[in-house]
Amino acid sequence: MHRVRLVGLALSVSAVAASLTGCSVIAAFTPHVDSAIYADAKEFTATATSAFGSPAFVPDDATIIRVDYDTQGKGAILTYTSKTHFKAGTCTKATKMQKPDIQDSWWPVNGIPDQGVSCPAGWTAFAAGDQIYASTLTSPRR
Repeated sequence: MHRVRLVGLALSVSAVAASLTGCSVIAAFTPHVDSAIYADAKEFTATATSAFGSPAFVPDDATIIRVDYDTQGKGAILTYTSKTHFKAGTCTKATKMQKPDIQDSWWPVNGIPDQGVSCPAGWTAFAAGDQIYASTLTSPRR
């Protein structure tokens, strides 16, 4: 009888260990993306954006700021509306646009242009009229 209990206990422990391992495997393939929406640049503070790095290039007239960011530090995408496009003195040098790993329904469906501008902290951006799109391949880890 003692042997039967030991076998039952061993099977129970094995089943629990297998299910926990399965959760870890599933978590490894689950996207770690969070998102945020800010009404305007006043809400877009360094504290509010600490999870993905505060893009210093966002101008004071920016509205409807949307961001998706990887919680494990693997990048972010950002969009906002602005007549001035960027803060003065930022995002002035032409560069090749980075292809972000993160996608969302608001990110351009037809892809991004080959050329954009280099912005502070590793961001690249481009304008489509007064709509600005920006991406970075790395972001601070939470």
